[in-house]
Amino acid sequence: MDKKLTQEELLEKATADIKAKVESLRKDNPKLKQIYPIIVFGDEYDEKPVYVGYFKQPPFTVFSKYLSAMESNQAVAMRALATDCFIAGDKELIDDDSLFLFGLMGQIGKIIKVRNGQLANL
Repeated sequence: MDKKLTQEELLEKATADIKAKVESLRKDNPKLKQIYPIIVFGDEYDEKPVYVGYFKQPPFTVFSKYLSAMESNQAVAMRALATDCFIAGDKELIDDDSLFLFGLMGQIGKIIKVRNGQLANL
């Protein structure tokens, strides 16, 4: 009888592979400043227990397109951002509506995090 692994156990099992893949992607694409591995856990009806997508920080043109799309439809904007920034991994995260809407969409915004800064008050 197979024991069902917890999300923590699944993550621990996948961590070494994820780190190796990030290093490989960095080696193959030295211009990439950031690589964001995003993990979505599958449900009992999904084909896999863990889905991993690797995303890059969006360039100006992609970010601009995302901002324009956000004005009319957030879900479409997030899917376009995910599609344009996807570099490797499980493409099902973008193509499968359930995995995208209820998994990836909640995480994809992390690739556009704002850097810390402040105005120098002289």
